[in-house]
Amino acid sequence: MSAILNVLKNKKIRNWSIAVVTVVAVILVGLGFSSAKTVSATAATEAKVVSLDVTETVEASGSLEAQPFASLDWKTSGTVEAVNVKPGDFVKAGDILLTLQPESTSASIVSAQADLVTAQKNLEDLLNSDSDLAQDIIDLKDAQEKYDSAAYHLKYLQTEKRIPLVDSDVYVNQTARGYEYQYKTRHYKGPATEDMLTEAANDLELKRATLEDLQRKVDRLKDKDQDILAAQAKVDAAQATVNTLSIIAPFDGEVLSVNDRAGDVVTTGDLSVNVADMNHLYVETQVDESDIANVKLGNQAEVTLDAVTGVTLTGKVTAINPVGEVVSGLVKYTVRVDLDKVKDKTFLPLGTTANVVIQTKAATATLAVAIAAIQNDSAGEYVWVVQSDGSANRIDIVSGALIGDQVAISGDLKDGDLVQLVHESSFEAPNPFGGN
Repeated sequence: MSAILNVLKNKKIRNWSIAVVTVVAVILVGLGFSSAKTVSATAATEAKVVSLDVTETVEASGSLEAQPFASLDWKTSGTVEAVNVKPGDFVKAGDILLTLQPESTSASIVSAQADLVTAQKNLEDLLNSDSDLAQDIIDLKDAQEKYDSAAYHLKYLQTEKRIPLVDSDVYVNQTARGYEYQYKTRHYKGPATEDMLTEAANDLELKRATLEDLQRKVDRLKDKDQDILAAQAKVDAAQATVNTLSIIAPFDGEVLSVNDRAGDVVTTGDLSVNVADMNHLYVETQVDESDIANVKLGNQAEVTLDAVTGVTLTGKVTAINPVGEVVSGLVKYTVRVDLDKVKDKTFLPLGTTANVVIQTKAATATLAVAIAAIQNDSAGEYVWVVQSDGSANRIDIVSGALIGDQVAISGDLKDGDLVQLVHESSFEAPNPFGGN
């Protein structure tokens, strides 16, 4: 019996212990919640209205391009004889970049080389037979310009009623030292004198005679001139055929890639060299119709590239196509941004995605508040401004662009005002693609 009592006694004590532990746990949990509530209550619930320098911009994207740019291909088949350039080389217009072995090409090209030598000699003989022809043509052009100028001058004198004139008189005065000449000059405006008209008409006739003499001389040489033109055409045709043996730089620029090596067999149309003027880079981008009215010629722009991190290029808007086109259901306008010359040697891959930020308005001071301060109801957007006595006053606002975790606003606020923060703001960021 005592054993049973001892068991019951121990069970009662154990139950009391469990109860005590439970009470203590509840108290501790309550204290925990109270502590958390206290921490939450002491967390920041207010923020200041701040003034930020905000620049209005339009963002778009395109691809990095160079102008001029050329992909040079072979105009005939054959075996590569020489490769004179490598990527990164700078070339001048007319430089021969690669050549083919003449014997590996068609017989017509080999024949054209001989024809070129003959045509060049014939042209040289014709030019040397009358070396004055080129000078006569130049003289004829000068004579025509002088005649036109003289004709204009005579017409001016005949029609203009207020021509600057100078009238000079000479007087003889007797002085203690003898007789002295005294000159008096009068400047005035009026119609041309008869002497001026006669002199201008005579000058025009003299220039007419000179012009007609030169014209007759050139006309006499016209047949020979046609022979020279025909000889030049033969030289040009033979040269064009011979040029198919080579890849020739069409402009000054940088070699971007070379696809061929000496000994390679190529066919007509095979791409050989890409060359571009990397000092003249540009981006063509598509701007949405809701933003195009803000973009103006001369707007400054910054460009970053997806393929090259840490590089920011600068430039300005140089062209705006006023005719829009529908792209994925939206009307877009093409805007060209010419980039400033890059001073350092930076790898800039053409065709990479270029992210363009066009500055449409210079930086201006704009008020901003934390996103969590903005509320919205049927009356519009508003914030609660904390007054000096701790009360809150509703101020209606209009929100603008997002600036980090701040929102640009306008309303009856000033820099430094305190606004209440809320747990869940009803602010909705503007849709960058338009619409709701």
